[in-house]
Amino acid sequence: MKRRIRSTALVLLLGFAVAQLIQPNTQNPPIDVKRSLWSDQRVDPRVAGIMRRACANCHSNGTKWPWYARISPVSWWLASHVSNGRAKLNLDDWTAASAAQADKLEEIYDSIVKSKMPMASYLLMHPEARLSPAERDILLAWADGKLPQSSR
Repeated sequence: MKRRIRSTALVLLLGFAVAQLIQPNTQNPPIDVKRSLWSDQRVDPRVAGIMRRACANCHSNGTKWPWYARISPVSWWLASHVSNGRAKLNLDDWTAASAAQADKLEEIYDSIVKSKMPMASYLLMHPEARLSPAERDILLAWADGKLPQSSR
């Protein structure tokens, strides 16, 4: 029995060590500031601030990769989540997607109403991304077109 446990532990340890050789790309793409949500003069500064704090880490090209993003298989999971997040909504491609902004706003609205975003798994390690009821209301009003456009 002890031999079987040792063999299993050795196989798992070797598998973990080999997995470290397979690292996903965690380099952030370049950012064109002119195309980002942060540069859109129509976006209320409150919205921009909330989005930067609660959404940008996965939904922009400015991801701050934590130390554990270099440990497989966690790195694979994180890279996949960020890649999917950017594909669904990239706040650094905001003005480039102006034709699709209505769809993006509807997705943002639905994600917040259904409490899909920020993801619960993300909030475990990033409690600062949690939305207060007031912040949820601001984002929902903005996404629904009921928040006056900013005149920054």
